[in-house]
Amino acid sequence: MIELITATAMLAALSATSVVLLRSSQSAWKLHRDDLAVRQSALATLRHVSRMVRQSVRVTAISAATETSGSLELALADGTRIAYGHDTGSQQALYGENTADSLLANYVKTLKFTGLKADGSSATTETDLIHSVRCTVTYDLLRPTGTTTETLSCTAWLRSW
Repeated sequence: MIELITATAMLAALSATSVVLLRSSQSAWKLHRDDLAVRQSALATLRHVSRMVRQSVRVTAISAATETSGSLELALADGTRIAYGHDTGSQQALYGENTADSLLANYVKTLKFTGLKADGSSATTETDLIHSVRCTVTYDLLRPTGTTTETLSCTAWLRSW
């Protein structure tokens, strides 16, 4: 009888510790999954912008490099106009033909566009002088100790000058 009581007590203790371990593992996995979704949104935005900049023949409008909710308009070879924008309130990157009205990505805290001259380092907002565009995306990751902000950027050259 004592062996049965001892075995039952050991099984109860083992079950209780297993539940705690599984719960903490699940919390860690959920945090990792959420981080991945946020990072993928930022990377998708950069990939889309760089692909469209490479296909465009000129920049028709660009916001100041210091603007954290930037906008960019591109002209493609077939005459199509592509627009990018950012909604600060909903933290969304937007995209569309002529106007940026379609959702491109969520979780984008800031979206900046910098027009670069032919030397690749001098910033300008004069559309006739822009040869490449730098896109910078920032996003927040939630941590147990607080929020961490990460920044990604890419630079893409226009198809033709």
